[in-house]
Amino acid sequence: MATTPATADYWEPLWADGRRYREVTSTEATLLADHVGPGRGRPALDIGTGEGSLARHLDQLGYRTTGIDFAPSAITAARNTQQDEGPAWHLMDFTSDDLSTLPDPAYAVVACRLVYRWMDDKAAFLDRVRQVLAPCGTFWVVTELAGRREAGDPYRHLGIDPVEAEILTAGWSVVRAADLDVLRCYALRP
Repeated sequence: MATTPATADYWEPLWADGRRYREVTSTEATLLADHVGPGRGRPALDIGTGEGSLARHLDQLGYRTTGIDFAPSAITAARNTQQDEGPAWHLMDFTSDDLSTLPDPAYAVVACRLVYRWMDDKAAFLDRVRQVLAPCGTFWVVTELAGRREAGDPYRHLGIDPVEAEILTAGWSVVRAADLDVLRCYALRP
């Protein structure tokens, strides 16, 4: 159950006011590399890219990466923190915009980090992911699991519950998961 709207109207002021979120750790980056492999110039899409840290890791693995976000200030932050060549950044609402406007028709990797839990209609979101994921591609999801934080933590409820995890993992031929503290990383393949 989403507790905060997955809308630009909610997220844009947070990004514009300088709010920043959890960086990709070295352990998480290693898990990503182990599960998606080398890019060799294949396309990758990072949904809800924020400042672009996951997109940059995909780019370093050799993927031709596009990071999308519906918050203009997030895209500005991603562009402003880029030092050299790297991912392309696009303002887009993945849940409602025309997917044919993406730079590639299919992606070897589609990723969403700290995004899935905010989707109100998770099944519809997953249908859209499947539309752009290449037949042998990997859907990489990093999400918090509800109840993983210490008792008394006011954010203990954040994350997906077992029903939402089942929605996420149903219908994939390969499901691999690895835990990182309160987060779980999923590598899903059609």
